[in-house]
Amino acid sequence: MSVFKKSENVRSSTYVVQDEVQKIKSLIGKSLFIKGDIRSDEELLIEGKVEGKLNVKNRVIIGKNGIVNAEIKAREIIIRGKVNGDVTASYKVEIEPEGILNGNIFSQRVHLTEGAIFKGNIDMSSKDKDIPVNKSVEKDKEVKK
Repeated sequence: MSVFKKSENVRSSTYVVQDEVQKIKSLIGKSLFIKGDIRSDEELLIEGKVEGKLNVKNRVIIGKNGIVNAEIKAREIIIRGKVNGDVTASYKVEIEPEGILNGNIFSQRVHLTEGAIFKGNIDMSSKDKDIPVNKSVEKDKEVKK
C-alpha cells in the first residue's frame, strides 16, 4: 500500500509555460529592448530587456530570457530571468529556479524556490504597520547603549 498516489493529470513544466503564454495578453519578446516607464492593467510577460519602471495592476512574469533593470510594482511578480531593482507586490513575489533578483522585496507573501538567487532584503510587514526599517534599527542601537 502506498501513501503517495501518482497523478494522471500531471503536466510537464514546458506545457504549463506554453499555456501561460497563450493566456497572457502583453508580451515583450526576446528581441525587444524597452527603456522608460511601462504601465499596464493586463498581465505582462517579459522575455526581452527592460530598463526603467514597471507598474502593472496584474501579474508580471520575467521569463527565462528576460533581463529587467527596473523597479517593479505589481499584484504578483514571478521571476524566472534576471531582475536588478526593487520589487513590490500586493499579493506575492516568487523567484523560481534559475531566477535572479538583485534588489529588495516588499510583499506579504514571498516564495523562493530552490535554485533561485536572491541578494537583498525582504520586508513582509503588513500594510497596517507604517514603521520604516531604519527607525526600528535605530531604536535597537539606542537600547544597546
